[in-house]
Amino acid sequence: MKRLFIDIPALLDGNGKADKIECEYLYHRKNNGSFSLLEVAEFASYCRQCKDAFCVAACPKDALERLESGTVKRYNMRCVGCKSCTLACPFGTIFPDVINYITMSCDYCLQQLRSNPDYEPRCVKTAPNQAFQMKETAENPAEHIFFVGDFLTVKSPSWLQKEERQ
Repeated sequence: MKRLFIDIPALLDGNGKADKIECEYLYHRKNNGSFSLLEVAEFASYCRQCKDAFCVAACPKDALERLESGTVKRYNMRCVGCKSCTLACPFGTIFPDVINYITMSCDYCLQQLRSNPDYEPRCVKTAPNQAFQMKETAENPAEHIFFVGDFLTVKSPSWLQKEERQ
C-alpha cells in the first residue's frame, strides 16, 4: 500500500520553501493541509511518548489520547486552547502556537488514489527536494523512518539523535 512519505531532512534542505507546498483539498483553499501534515510529522518525531502521558492527564476536555502505539492523538474540536498540555509536558514538545483550534487536516487524497493508484497529490508535486512522496514504504528505525497512522510515513531524526544519545 502506498503511503504519503515525508522526508523532514530533505524538506529542511529545501531552503525554507515549505510554505510553497500546495494542497488541492477543496476545503483548504486558505487552510493548507500540508501544514497539519508537517505538524503531525514533527510532533511524532519530537514526542517522547511518555508511559505516563502527563499531557493527556492534564487535558480537561479529553482532547488528547495516548494510543497503543505510544503516539498521542489530538482531537482538535475538543481542544479549548487552555494550554494545560503544553505546561504538563516535561520535555516541552507541545508548542502552544499550533494547539488552538487548528481544524485543517489532510485526507491523504485517498479518494483520488482509489480511482487512480498512480495519482500524485499536489503536495507531492510542489514539495521541495522530493520531501513529499507517495510510495510503498516500510518502517526502518535504523534510518529513522516511522509510520504515523495508517497513511503517513515520516523520516526524521529522533530526539535521541538530536541530543547525541544515539
